[in-house]
Amino acid sequence: MKGDLIMKNLYSKLIFTAFFSFAVLFSANAQQQAIKAKPDLLNETSDLAKVKGTITAFDKYYVMNAEVTAKKTGTKAHTDSFGRFEIMAPYGDVLIFKANGFEKNRREITPYDNEITVNMNLKPGEKNERIAVIYGHMNKEAIAYAVEHYRRIDDNFLKYSDMRELLRTELVGARVTDHGNIQVFVRGGDIGSSGMSKHSGAASFILDGMIVNSIDFLNPMDVKSVTLVKDAAGAGLFGSRGAHGAVLINTK
Repeated sequence: MKGDLIMKNLYSKLIFTAFFSFAVLFSANAQQQAIKAKPDLLNETSDLAKVKGTITAFDKYYVMNAEVTAKKTGTKAHTDSFGRFEIMAPYGDVLIFKANGFEKNRREITPYDNEITVNMNLKPGEKNERIAVIYGHMNKEAIAYAVEHYRRIDDNFLKYSDMRELLRTELVGARVTDHGNIQVFVRGGDIGSSGMSKHSGAASFILDGMIVNSIDFLNPMDVKSVTLVKDAAGAGLFGSRGAHGAVLINTK
């Protein structure tokens, strides 16, 4: 009888051991399945990025209350008083930037775009200037000053034979001369003498962000845009070299 009891206990232990082993095996298999699924979840989550950025107009003025929309997810954000925004969106999505009175802009998100800057172009016409003010995107004084002092030209310049012709045609309100090298006078300085110094009354040339003494070597087909910065605005941006204005030229 004692032997029967021992056998019963042994049998019970074997059953318990088998059950416990099965439970452990089942649990381990469940964890493996969870681990296999987890990378997919992690990848999906890691594709989402918190994109930060700033929206400006005329390359320097903050655009407030502009709408930023992620095309795929539909998430939205708005800029603050400093033109700043933050939005969650997956890489490869396209951000659409809208502000009343401005042309719509868009930007695809890449892994390198955690901090971006977008420059909005104001639509031509006083009506759009008023709309931009009404919706609080820019104040009236800033728009008036910017429109008066900045002229952005994005036309195709292939029709011009040289830079002198390009500048004479496109820089309305400025006088362009060529006494050995091209010079631009924003306020109509003394242009009768070919012996004047390089900076006596002439606007400075800023080529791709660098001050240069001459742009004679440029080919119009290589020019992307030209911006005329007048008087005090030039001095504010470029110091004494911009006291008589500046001609900003960006190449392709």
